[in-house]
Amino acid sequence: MILTIIMGFALPINEMSPILSGMVYFIAVMGLLWPLQYLSAKRFSKLINFDALVEFNEHEIKVCHNNSDTIDVKDWNWINTIDVKKDRVWLTLNEARPFAISIPTSKLSQSEIDFFKSKKV
Repeated sequence: MILTIIMGFALPINEMSPILSGMVYFIAVMGLLWPLQYLSAKRFSKLINFDALVEFNEHEIKVCHNNSDTIDVKDWNWINTIDVKKDRVWLTLNEARPFAISIPTSKLSQSEIDFFKSKKV
């Protein structure tokens, strides 16, 4: 954002004001970066190999890692947000590096969907 403002003052576009030129540069840069960020996120999501089975119950969450034969037991504070959509349940984890678990609703029973809705605060 700062660079586009500097570009607006250093290289104004066809007698436009520097602020307006900076805004045009900003929109052009964002127009290039947003699709690249989207494609990068899609590619990265396909490369992630989640190696665990996750079990949910009323009081805890068990993460059973396949490759190391370890089991992590988490409480429900590990989940930051629960978002129940029509086709997926999104669980955003409460960690320094944002991470989400996506569960297709087609693989869940209605009682399991209701369980996640009841945990949604």
